[in-house]
Amino acid sequence: MYLKNKALVAFKIKNIILFILSVFQIAVLAYLAVDLLIYYRDDIDTALNAKSMPGSIRGIIVGAIVLLIVCISRKLIGDARFYSSYFEGDLSGTIPISALAEVTGHSQLRVRLELRLFRILYMKKFSIKTIDGVEQVELFSKKILCECKNCGAGIEKKLYFTGQCPYCGSPDIFAKVLSGDRFYSISNEIKQGVNRPSYYEGRGLASKYAASIILIIISIAAATILTIMSFDMLGKYNDQDYLRKAILAPETKVRSFSAIKADLLSTALFGVFFTVIMVILFIRRVKSARCIRSSGAFAAFFAKFDKPFIKAEELQSMDSSKSGKISKVRGSIRQGYLNHCTLEVHDSVLKIALAKKIVKDHCPSCASPINGAVDENYVCKYCGNKIMDVVVKK
Repeated sequence: MYLKNKALVAFKIKNIILFILSVFQIAVLAYLAVDLLIYYRDDIDTALNAKSMPGSIRGIIVGAIVLLIVCISRKLIGDARFYSSYFEGDLSGTIPISALAEVTGHSQLRVRLELRLFRILYMKKFSIKTIDGVEQVELFSKKILCECKNCGAGIEKKLYFTGQCPYCGSPDIFAKVLSGDRFYSISNEIKQGVNRPSYYEGRGLASKYAASIILIIISIAAATILTIMSFDMLGKYNDQDYLRKAILAPETKVRSFSAIKADLLSTALFGVFFTVIMVILFIRRVKSARCIRSSGAFAAFFAKFDKPFIKAEELQSMDSSKSGKISKVRGSIRQGYLNHCTLEVHDSVLKIALAKKIVKDHCPSCASPINGAVDENYVCKYCGNKIMDVVVKK
């Protein structure tokens, strides 16, 4: 609702194309430059003054800059989706920048800069204003009605965030939201998550953990083999017996010790290069595996609660370790390792919303689809009920 979906698709396609082209460009030009440096290792000036060297260096720099831009763009698109999801779940119509900073873990300056950029590139239907001396995000006009599904009572928005109907005590409450000409409902299906850690686990969490372990093993094995190969090539560099046998071998295409040594150095160097890649893969997979394990622990913890909102500080009761839990939850949600939960700020308190479900363009009474624009007087064509019985305008 707050995303420019067509623009996002175009940016994602652009990122894929630029990523492939930049990686290919860097790999090819780096190979040419390194090959020149190794071949003319005894005369570096000749290698540096070769006609292809300046163009290769410029091409590598340009490719690296493009690759960096692509990575930043992917990260920003992910942040835009996060903000959009948070905006949809908001029932006040205004969100302090400080609240968004606490939820995202970013500085207020970064949140402010991102939102101003996103309003141009990725997002719509919001503005940044100073209200009562506080810089806030003002959302596209919303009309909200909170109700208890159990007794049908109307509920104040701030009581909604306690997760309990003040009349019958039921946690089965929901909100009807009319934003512009679009309707959606927000419900807390907390009963589905009680004593069911799998409800909060991301899709395929076990298989992702297994894949991470397999990749860790592969990266260790590959790095070990490549390191041994590189040292073996370097060991043969001054091995006169090996050099003589190599130059006399019938399959050898070069007939100079210098050329054979250049091949040994080139092989060793690329072995080191791919070893570094394997080490990076190893580090990333170890972090991923640890994040997945933490996500499983968080899912088990969330499944103990039968209320839709818990304070973030309650995470400290999980075990003796008290550091970094919020950042770990934030990272797990971003990576998709945790489902049906979000970080939110209500009454200046950071909370975790559990089992929240947003259903767009469907009647809250009969779940039939709503086609086209609607307003507060819209009547469902299937069940005949109005989607908004009472309107509270903010």
